[in-house]
Amino acid sequence: MSPLSEETTGRDDVPWRFALGVLAAYVVIGAVCGAIWEWVWTPPTQFVQQHQLFYTDYASLRRVFDGTGLYALIAAVASALLALVVCLLTRRHELLTLCLVVVGSVAAAFVMREVGYALGPPDPAIAAAHASDGTRLEAQLEVTRITPLLMWPLASLFVTALTFFAWQGRPEGRMRRLRTTRSEAQVSEAQHR
Repeated sequence: MSPLSEETTGRDDVPWRFALGVLAAYVVIGAVCGAIWEWVWTPPTQFVQQHQLFYTDYASLRRVFDGTGLYALIAAVASALLALVVCLLTRRHELLTLCLVVVGSVAAAFVMREVGYALGPPDPAIAAAHASDGTRLEAQLEVTRITPLLMWPLASLFVTALTFFAWQGRPEGRMRRLRTTRSEAQVSEAQHR
């Protein structure tokens, strides 16, 4: 077995380990973003009247939409940065990178949402059913639509596309350089014999 084939065999294991690492990184970063999302969010206050919830004022009502906006903002920034790092680390495996970015970002979107929900206040409607009139409760952290959940994959794919197009050289050019390097090595080896 030539040294070149041993080197190639050693490289074949790396993408799978790297793939698992990237997916784990997306899940961990998603969980961290969920904790940050809950930490920076200010819950709106509600009061109970005849076991129904009402917002205390307009500012409190406006904070309902802050949760969704903060989710989208944190998700876009984290997703873009993570996709950039992944793309810069996997210059030779474009299709694998694309798959990892899509799967990882979807997983991170749902992990972020679930961690934020778990750390945030419980559903006030359940407490309001047993609370007396005038009791103040904090609203639940939530994403009001499915669209903000798409920020993770959209930002990741956008950064991945920009990074792939910004690279110097195309895959065909890299393959030609690799073939040229291999043939030069073979010529050099033949000359030394």
